[in-house]
Amino acid sequence: MQKTVEDINPTKKKFVVEIPADVLEHKIEDALRNLGRTMKIPGFRPGKVPLSLLERRFGKDVEMDVIERVIPEYYVMAIKEEALFPVAAPVFEEYDFKRKTPLKMTFTVEFLPEIKDLNYEGYTVKEETFDVMDEEVEDTAKRLLTEKSTYEVVDDTISDGDLVVVDYEIVEEDQEVTGQFIKIGSDIIPQEISDALKGRKSGEPFEVSAAFPDDYVNKNFCGKTLTLKGSINEVKKLKKADLNDEFAKDLGYDDLEKLREAVRESLENVKKEMSENKQKAGLIEQLVKDNEVEIPGSLLDSELNALVAEEKKKDSELDIEKAREDLREKAIRNVKANIILDVIAAKEKVEVTEDEMKKRIIEIAGNMYLSPENFIDLYLRNEGAMAGFRQNIIREKALEIVFQKAVREVGKSDKVETSDSE
Repeated sequence: MQKTVEDINPTKKKFVVEIPADVLEHKIEDALRNLGRTMKIPGFRPGKVPLSLLERRFGKDVEMDVIERVIPEYYVMAIKEEALFPVAAPVFEEYDFKRKTPLKMTFTVEFLPEIKDLNYEGYTVKEETFDVMDEEVEDTAKRLLTEKSTYEVVDDTISDGDLVVVDYEIVEEDQEVTGQFIKIGSDIIPQEISDALKGRKSGEPFEVSAAFPDDYVNKNFCGKTLTLKGSINEVKKLKKADLNDEFAKDLGYDDLEKLREAVRESLENVKKEMSENKQKAGLIEQLVKDNEVEIPGSLLDSELNALVAEEKKKDSELDIEKAREDLREKAIRNVKANIILDVIAAKEKVEVTEDEMKKRIIEIAGNMYLSPENFIDLYLRNEGAMAGFRQNIIREKALEIVFQKAVREVGKSDKVETSDSE
């Protein structure tokens, strides 16, 4: 294989690679012979079809098939010889193929830049200690009570917090709704509806005029004042469990004291994880600040597009060009951080096993109340998405290496809230 390599910029090279004519011819002839072993042609036994006849009938198709297989093969060889790590698919120029002549393919490729004097050891992080207060333990235990409590059907008047099942018609829309669950006092529904239902019982009719806000979850109701006329099918009240040894045993603990110990340990772990995440975020900022990184244009465009798309989900009338300008610095920082972590991962020979992939998929799917199969179908259905998912785990492991190599300074933590923990 002959090749020439030209530097376009610090993160892009142009390759001209020549695939020898004899290599192509050999592969084409082998492909024709393999075709002849299975092809049924009148007058010839399988495997006895003359190569010239196969050439006339199938030559062009076989040529294209061989070229489509050989080009990726030589592309990979050329990249490996230059010890490059591509960050995007190569861009090929058109080629002109003629039999029994070398095939010259020209392509450009963006790659992971070299970072000179990259040092990721010896950073300092503050290793914090935490106090878990008794009231935090009690609050968490009470939340467990709420989670384990159940709604039961009652023959009683409706009050705040009840779950009510109703059938109704929307008078102005000429629309009927059946089996609708409404939680009384919820911010999700207009207050007028809760007020109209409170004090009533199952089987009673109701009628209410309610103003729906402009940002209401049902877009058909946004900004409208509608009349709901219907009947109450069922009233359910929350039956709370009691915080006692029996409740603890239902959760798998010997008694209430053992449950409290487990809650305290869990809160300590949450605070520790939150602190470590904060420390790791600080390490990333330091790595980005301390290292000059050339950014491949395709990576910056891809990150910027992703950030803008996220903002577009929040605001359908988003000014795209202004958003791109506003988010550019954030995109640059994100790409730099990813490149640095990728380089560290390459130096440390970080890998992700299939078991690690499965474990992470199960973990994230569980947090989203999805089965692993549904999560894969929704978010990892193609090779690109799966590769990105794997690369994110590699970056996490690279950051963990930096974290483990950091110098610890022991100190007392500020108060760390755990209510928003992941």
